[in-house]
This record gives sequence, C-alpha cells and structure tokens, in this order.
Amino acid sequence: MTNLVLRVLLFLALGFALGWAHAKAIAEGERIHRETGERARPTIIFVLRLVLLCVGFGLIGKSGSMPLLASLLGFVVARLVRRRGVKLPQS
Repeated sequence: MTNLVLRVLLFLALGFALGWAHAKAIAEGERIHRETGERARPTIIFVLRLVLLCVGFGLIGKSGSMPLLASLLGFVVARLVRRRGVKLPQS
C-alpha cells in the first residue's frame, strides 16, 4: 500500500514539475514577445515546450495509466497554481 502511495506522490511531483516548467516557458515566451516584439525565439520556446511535454508524458505513459493520471493531475495543479500567482500586465 505504501508503495502505491509513494508512486502516486512521485508521479504527482513529476507532473507538477512538468506543469511548472510549461507555465514558466509560456510566461517567458510572452515576456520576450511583449518586450522585444520578436517572434522567432517565442516560437522556438513554444516548439521546445511541446516536444518536452510529449516526450515527458510519453515516457510516463509507458509506466501505466495510474502514473499517467497522477502526473496529469500534478500538471493541471501546477498550471492552476502558476496562473493564480502571476499578475497580468495592465494595458
């Protein structure tokens, strides 16, 4: 039983880390575009973010459905936490 709980917590933490990095990359791409008007670097960040997510969740999915669901839950929680903590720029 404790093995299952530890596995769930491990994959929750992994999903949370993926979600936090995903949200950080979104914010960084938006900041670069807003400050410089540049489009190339934010696009590269976008592509890298999607590739890392696909690879990360693909590898987690090979561990089974429970790890995948736990990591997806951690991902969503990280996105919600990050979104609530970020102040939107006022236009």
